[in-house]
Amino acid sequence: MLNFNLLPLVITMPAMLIGVLAMINSQVSPSIYGQNLLIAFVGGIISFLVLCRDQKPTKKKTNIIVIICILILFLLTFLDKGLHGVHRWIAIGPLRFNIALVLVPLLIIQLSSLMKSKPFWLNFGFASFFTVLLLFQPDASQLTAFTIGISFLLLNIKKNKSVQILPFIVFILLIIYSWSHLDQLAPVSYVEDILSLVKEMGVGWLILAVISLFILLMPFFLFPPNSAKPLSFSLGIYFSISILSSFFGNFPVPIMGYGTSPFIGYLIAICWYVYNKK
Repeated sequence: MLNFNLLPLVITMPAMLIGVLAMINSQVSPSIYGQNLLIAFVGGIISFLVLCRDQKPTKKKTNIIVIICILILFLLTFLDKGLHGVHRWIAIGPLRFNIALVLVPLLIIQLSSLMKSKPFWLNFGFASFFTVLLLFQPDASQLTAFTIGISFLLLNIKKNKSVQILPFIVFILLIIYSWSHLDQLAPVSYVEDILSLVKEMGVGWLILAVISLFILLMPFFLFPPNSAKPLSFSLGIYFSISILSSFFGNFPVPIMGYGTSPFIGYLIAICWYVYNKK
């Protein structure tokens, strides 16, 4: 299992390096792409060390505690002055973290565990509350990715299907509303438009870039843990929509574009994956 523990370090490298090369080619400051290099290597090494430790069973009460902590961090984004009415970040010194990109994968994992022991209405209540927070941030990309990913899990609960369809309809209406009220933030070339910078290096590089993004999704869809297939698919759906959203709006391209937050969120998910594949 030693080599498998290196997966978080290895799997992000193709997309990250292609993004860095595109930034260098476009003469982006080293202080920008250097952060991606740093979080990829440091985050990968920390993930490796964490995965080498023995896994301890999680207590049932821990799920609710973690979810409440995530909720508090989401609420703190609204205390930040924001940017043109957008409240997605928490500043820690000079660093700014997009809370949704960091914590939504962990939130999906925790809600999945909660579904095993708590009633349907409680899980739907938590999911709905976070969806509303994403609506007010606003973040159509993360709202869409989260609601569709969590809906997949909710629909897998053994429950009256008519009861399960209602939340899905509510989520669809919120998705439509969020996309019809997008924020007015201008795209940043090395964040949301990173694929355009890659294209400037040549079509071959663009093809490799698309393949590298598919590689990020492959474990969750093609090789899911036997004990947690629905959650693996849910995380795969979440990351797929996060990537696809960047083609339809001014949203970050995870791992390839500049930003430490998508790395943290993805590393949380891929560490969960490795743990459950052991």
